[in-house]
Amino acid sequence: MADQTFSLVRGRAMRVTQLDHCGRIVTTGTPTIATDGFISVGFTANTEAGETISVTNAAGKVCILDEPAPSFTGYSVEVAFCGVDPDLFSMMTGQPVVLGANGTDSVGMRMNSAISLDDTAFALELWSNVPVAACDAAGGATFGYLLLPFIKGGVLGDFTVENGAVNFTLTGASTKDGSEWGVGPYEVVKDATDVNSPLLEPIDANDHLHMQLTTVAPPEPSNGRIALPVVGP
Repeated sequence: MADQTFSLVRGRAMRVTQLDHCGRIVTTGTPTIATDGFISVGFTANTEAGETISVTNAAGKVCILDEPAPSFTGYSVEVAFCGVDPDLFSMMTGQPVVLGANGTDSVGMRMNSAISLDDTAFALELWSNVPVAACDAAGGATFGYLLLPFIKGGVLGDFTVENGAVNFTLTGASTKDGSEWGVGPYEVVKDATDVNSPLLEPIDANDHLHMQLTTVAPPEPSNGRIALPVVGP
């Protein structure tokens, strides 16, 4: 069995998919957006320390000491954007969009304190370049593919309006247990017959991050919310 070691450079594309609060993919309407309008996506690993048990004897010496290893609880996620995409921010935060005069185009957004952060969830996919990677048999490029299948808690972070560019950031989001992503609704890898396919193995309920090489190209920017693609024959 060959081991494919790889490096990742430069973000190529990002896709956000709307989930319900249980981590299930929303299949109706227009529950997905693809974009290249982001500056960076930051991941911070979260751990929880176990309870240390320490007992001393009558002489003041430690006779029992149990220091359990910390537990991994997921990732905090922070996304810096090139600008404001009302539909994308709404999908990631649950906040309402502001519609234009025609009643259909999203021209802005609001931040409402009554919105529950537990009711809004999304999945995040990222593609990056792979330096010095071999092409596939058809001459296609190789990419890094990352998936965070169940995220909650995103809010529009601190920003300053000044004599310069205003940077908008999604903060407070974190991955959760309980994903029902399965193999996903998109063709992101090649199967054994070199045909574009969803993930070859389903995401486990406790998977917080999936990362692999792929020769399936990232999606083009969608210019707003779109419906899920039809996958398979």
